[in-house]
Order: sequence, then C-alpha cells, then structure tokens
Amino acid sequence: MLEETIRQWHSEKAAGYRTLTNDEAAQLTAQLNTADDWGAIRVAEGFDPGLVHSCTFYGTVEIGAFTAKYTRYGNITLRTGLYGSHFLNTSIGDDAAIHNLLYCCEQRIGNSVIISNVGEISSGTSALFGLGAVLDSDKNHKNYLNTIAPVNENGGRAILPSPAMTLTDAFLWTRFRGDDELMARFAEVTNRSNRALRPPKAVIADSAVIINTKAVRRTLVGPAAVIDGAELISNSTIMSDPDEMTVIGAAVQVRDSIIGYGNKIDSAAQLASVMTGTAASFTQSARVSNAVVGDNAHIACCEIANCLIGPSHAQHHNNSFLIAAYVGGQSNIAAGATIGSNHNSRVNDGEIWAGRGFWPGLCVSLKHNSRFASFTMIAKGSYQKEMDIRFPFSLVTHDEKNGSVTLYPAFWFTHNMYAAMRCSQKFVSRDTRIHRRQFIEHDILAPDTVEEMFEAISMIEKGDTSGPGIQIKRGDAACKAYRLMIRHYCAKNILPWMREKHLKTLDDLLRHTGPIPEDNEKWLNCGSMVISEPVLTEILNTVRKGWIMGPITTNTAEPAQKINSWTVVHSLFEPYLSSYNAVKAAHALKSLARLHDVGVKQLSADNFTAFLQGVADDCGTIIGLTRSSRFTDFMMPARTMVYESKEEMESVLGTPEDAVVTQTAKEMDGLAALAASFIN
Repeated sequence: MLEETIRQWHSEKAAGYRTLTNDEAAQLTAQLNTADDWGAIRVAEGFDPGLVHSCTFYGTVEIGAFTAKYTRYGNITLRTGLYGSHFLNTSIGDDAAIHNLLYCCEQRIGNSVIISNVGEISSGTSALFGLGAVLDSDKNHKNYLNTIAPVNENGGRAILPSPAMTLTDAFLWTRFRGDDELMARFAEVTNRSNRALRPPKAVIADSAVIINTKAVRRTLVGPAAVIDGAELISNSTIMSDPDEMTVIGAAVQVRDSIIGYGNKIDSAAQLASVMTGTAASFTQSARVSNAVVGDNAHIACCEIANCLIGPSHAQHHNNSFLIAAYVGGQSNIAAGATIGSNHNSRVNDGEIWAGRGFWPGLCVSLKHNSRFASFTMIAKGSYQKEMDIRFPFSLVTHDEKNGSVTLYPAFWFTHNMYAAMRCSQKFVSRDTRIHRRQFIEHDILAPDTVEEMFEAISMIEKGDTSGPGIQIKRGDAACKAYRLMIRHYCAKNILPWMREKHLKTLDDLLRHTGPIPEDNEKWLNCGSMVISEPVLTEILNTVRKGWIMGPITTNTAEPAQKINSWTVVHSLFEPYLSSYNAVKAAHALKSLARLHDVGVKQLSADNFTAFLQGVADDCGTIIGLTRSSRFTDFMMPARTMVYESKEEMESVLGTPEDAVVTQTAKEMDGLAALAASFIN
C-alpha cells in the first residue's frame, strides 16, 4: 500500500553506528573538518574518513559507509563522500556524494544520494511536508491546516491534501459539501493517514539527486527524484521512485504541495498549494495554485487557480487562465480563454462545473456560474450570460450582435466524428503511468455520457433548451446521432462481454447479468471514475459509519475494520472496479431496452436480433463519418491553398487514412464480425 511505501522512506538505518576513533577524529580535523562535539558524530562500519573534507558538524550526525568511489546521475559523476558542507542533526546513508551543501539540518539522507551546489536543505520538528492536518483540539474535524481550496475562491470547498488520496477522493470531498458528517469523516481519515506519514525529520530518500538548487525546506523527497536548478521547494512531498521518477528543473518554485509520481516540473513553473496525480507536467512559467490536478495533465505558460482538474487536461497558452472551476479531464483550454469568477461575474465565489471533454475555443470568456455536459465544445466569443448546457458532444456558438447562444447537440458525431474517435484512442495511448492508483475511464462512451445523451434526447423531444436565450439547431439530426452512438455503446460492451462469458442468446445474457434496476439511475464521473449514484451512496454510507463489517479486499480476518486510512476507503471501491466491465455490460443492456422503450425484462429476442443485425450498419456509418470528417480537411481550399502539391501536403500533414482512421476501421470491422457471429 502507498502508506507503507512512504513509511519505508522514513525508516531509520539499522543499529550499528559507532563513535569515531581518536585516529579518525584526528584525520577529520586535519582535513579541515570541524565539530562542536566529535563524540556526537557516529559512523557505520565501512566509513572512510579520507572521503570527508572541509565540513562542519553540529549536534548529532550519523554517517554511513563509503563502499563506492563514485556516485553517478546521468552525465554527472561525483566522488563519493562529504565535501565543503555543513550538517546539523542529520543522518546520512551509505555512498552519499554531497558537495558544497552550505546548510543542512534535521534531515535523513538515504543511500546513494547526490547533493551538489545547494544553498539550503532544512527542516524542523513541526514540519507538515505539505500534508494537511486537523488541529488536535478540534473534535469536529473542521479546523484545517495546510489546505487546498479547489473550485471556490473563498475556500468553501477546501480539502486536506494527502499523498494517499486520489483524484476521486478529492472530487468527493469537494462535491458533497452539504454532508457535514461525511466531511468530518474525510478529515478524520486524512488526519490519521497523514499523521502516520509524517516523519520526525525531513527525508531525502535513496538515490535522490539535488543539484544547483537554492533551497529545499521542510520537504520529503522520494527515491530517485531529481531536483536540478530549482529556486525553492518548501513544505512539500515529492513522490518518486526508480520506476517513475519525478524531475523538478530550472527556476521552479513548489510550495505547500504534494507532487505525484513521474511528474515533470520545469522552466520556472510555480506551484503553490497543489496536489498532482501521476505523470503530470508543468512547464514554461505555468502558475498553479490551490488546485488538484489529475494524472497525465500537461500544463504550460498559463495560470490556474482554485480548480479541480481531471486526467489528461491540456492547457499550454500564455494568455489563458482557468479560475474557480471543476473540469472533468480529457480537456483542452485554448489561447485567450478567460474563465474566472473574479473577472466576469458579480462576485468572487462563482463556479464553473464542466464534464470531461471540455473544449472552450480561442478567446472564450464564460460567466460564472455555468455548467457544461461532457464533451462540450465552445466557439470563440464573450458569453454574457450564465449557461446550463446539458447536451453532451455539442458545439456552443455565440452571436455577438444580439447576444444569443446557439447550440448544436451531438456536433462531434454529426460534423467531426474523426475527433470523437481520436479522443477514444489518444488518451489511452498517452496514458504513460506506471503507478496506476487512479482508475480512469478513457472511453468517450461510458455510462455517464450515455445517460447524458438519453437526457438530451428527452429534452430535444420536449423542446427544453435548459436555459433562456439558447437556440437549439438540428435537433432531429442530433437525436439520430445520439441514438446511433448509444447503440454503438451497447454493442461494444454487450458483445465482448458475451464472448468472454461464452453466452450465445439474450436469455443467457439476462441470466448471467443478474437483476438490473428498472428505474433510471444517475451516474457520476467522480474524478474519472464513473459510478452509479446508488453504488456510490452505499459506499459513502459505509464511510460515514466508520466501520466495514465483515471481510474486505485487504484480506482482513476481523469481523469489522475501522476506516482509518485512505487505503481502507479505496478498498470499498475495489469490488466495483473489479466488476466494471460487467457493470457496463448490464448498463448497456438496460440502455438497449430504453432504446426500444421497454424494460429489461420486456426486451424480446426479436429486439435483440434486430440490434445484432444493425451493428454492421452502425459500424459502417461511424467509419464513414470518421473518414469523411478527416478527408474534408484534405479537400477544403482553405487547407490546400498553402501547398504546391498533394505530395507536399501529405508530407506535412500526413495522409487522410491515418492511424486514427485505420484503428477505427479495424475496431468497427471487428465489432461487426462479432455481431455476425452471434446472428449465425
């Protein structure tokens, strides 16, 4: 578990240190080393006094063995030992290479650590290391220390950060603010987890590298982490290991933050009160504060504050900012986007809540409060009114003359199927994580988006625009496209499930799937984990109680287990995640029944046969729309006029039949063949 991994960084070296011999103390003195008390210097067997020069020692200092002549990192090779450095109450592991460390206090430095040309590495006995805490005197767990304040600038959704938390945890804590009992339980769980993770001294774990850096204060540095040229790292925890190294580079400042595994932070980026997921990057003077940022996010140049951002978010334009917002991930904020409650609404505590796939275009200005369904694309413009867009995969446009908003539902499917198919593929291929602590639903078609499509169909048929001043265009075409993609969702989840479980008929499927609720369920995307509201409610009820009755997936033999860490909370989700494919197959079957306006029990063999027979046509339509939307870009005069020949254009842009088109065609052919096998 993660907590145990971090505690291993903290573990002190085994007993076996001894005091210096008189000869060793004399040799150290001759090599221009000084100490306030040579008797307080303790060394391991294998210590070589010949590798310690021009250092000062105060308080209790422990020094490990030197068995290697050199310690290496990349192109840097340093002689093992201690040179020109100052140490106070510090423990140093084996084979460390520490050169020109001007001041070091209250540290536990691991084995094979490289430190060179560093101004300060310091800590204190009360350091929090970026971990949130509750005041010991607070019985209600409401007075927080070291908080992060996502979504709301006034701190009304503040949470306590912990390296044990996932984005889903942060989402639940941020979203369910009206539940005081649940909030107190989250605070208690975090406080207990963090208390166990805070060591008495700051830690620089094994094989970490800190070079050419001004100051590292009150910080836990994970194994194999690299800090090269940073300006300041303060009150933070840097998650890292040899399999997924975190690298912090030139002129970076990180304060009061928890940095996830495999992060890349470089080029004067500034992070303050931030918690990041795995494999995220921050570069080119990006400024991020009071934010939780999900896995695989890539952020550069821009400003982000008071946000909760899902996985695979991209924002890399200097003139864009995102303030006081929840964005579900798989998103991209374009240049000139000004999304911030202080700047375009009356008060400074407005909020934006946007589902995954949020794509505001160039120079988009949005008024808080607003809400957007999944995969909403917004055209350039300054939108003067609050919007509640509940139509997924849509395009929102703005008429500057009369201030009206026009909505094209299902635009991704009717006009840019290539982009839709590309999204389904690219986020999977770009998921570079090794530590996959957070489950991510990459597919654009999942229970959350399917339920949104059903709601959109109902609203279009009723003439409900969900907001004043919004005109819906091409509603009939949108409903047709929504139904096409819902059928495709049903096919791609039901048919592989039947093949896996060796099911041949609808009756087999119904028997194997088990009871399915007839009532429509609300589905939430909780920081990239898609889950039905009844299941989530049951899990959160268990968290409120504080006890798990009976055995759980942590292999406990106790009849009941106290929920006292985030690891135990995560165990409540494990049965659901392990059966997620079955859950989606059941939801797809229910969705198929809804398309036929019947309950699951009333779905007939004829209905199912008609569905199977239509899969090939649906797959053909999808690949046709994918090709046509891709090929259009290679035929439009506006695209072709800058190229002298077709060969030149394809050399620059690639061919129309690219990897996305090829992969889509392969998937569609495979699904059509699978449907045909069940018909036969």
